[in-house]
Amino acid sequence: MKVSVALLQLLCCLLLTDGQTEVQDFVANGKNNQPNIWTEVRDIRDMVVELKVKLDMAMKENAKMAEQMQELKKENAGIIDQIKITENQLEGIKRENEEQPKVAFSADLGMRGDLGPQSTEITLTFNHIFTNIGNNYNPATGLFTAPVKGVYYFRFTACGTQIRQSLGASLHKNVQKIVSVGQWRNHDQHRYASNGAVLQLEVGDVVCVKLLPGYTIYDSPDNLSTFSGFLIYPLK
Repeated sequence: MKVSVALLQLLCCLLLTDGQTEVQDFVANGKNNQPNIWTEVRDIRDMVVELKVKLDMAMKENAKMAEQMQELKKENAGIIDQIKITENQLEGIKRENEEQPKVAFSADLGMRGDLGPQSTEITLTFNHIFTNIGNNYNPATGLFTAPVKGVYYFRFTACGTQIRQSLGASLHKNVQKIVSVGQWRNHDQHRYASNGAVLQLEVGDVVCVKLLPGYTIYDSPDNLSTFSGFLIYPLK
């Protein structure tokens, strides 16, 4: 009887020892299977640091782009201002051109044959009109009258054919002879002479072409003898 009790006690001890070992192994295995939270925290920290660096770089790049945008806005504002200035200047030039008087004429003697010689100067009437903008040239009198103070250009051409007569004419401003042309006699072909001048005129000044005393001038339907002029620019 005593032997049976001893064997039973020994069996219980063995069972208890095996159970504790299994429990310890289970706890140990459970601990090994649990994640390392500090490792994960460090990973998250590193990720946050990396993101912060990238964010800082992005913010710096955005700031740089913002500065560039401001510079571009300033440049564009300057260009727009310059365009406005140019537009205003063009408008001013346009107004000046619109306000500036338009003066130009060109005419031919409008005859067939010779005129002259005369004993005195005569004003030539170029009555075949090509252009008479402003109507400041009078084909009936041969006189151009300046409508505004300004600088004008005039030119005339004279043709002659008579063998025994000389060709000659002159440009006059009021009573003053400005320039002349002439060719001597004894020439059996068409002869041409031309001259011109830039004149400063006051309002009402008169310009014309006169036939010199003792000289002739010739014209035909081919418009060989002409008188022209135009306003270069007005003066204040």
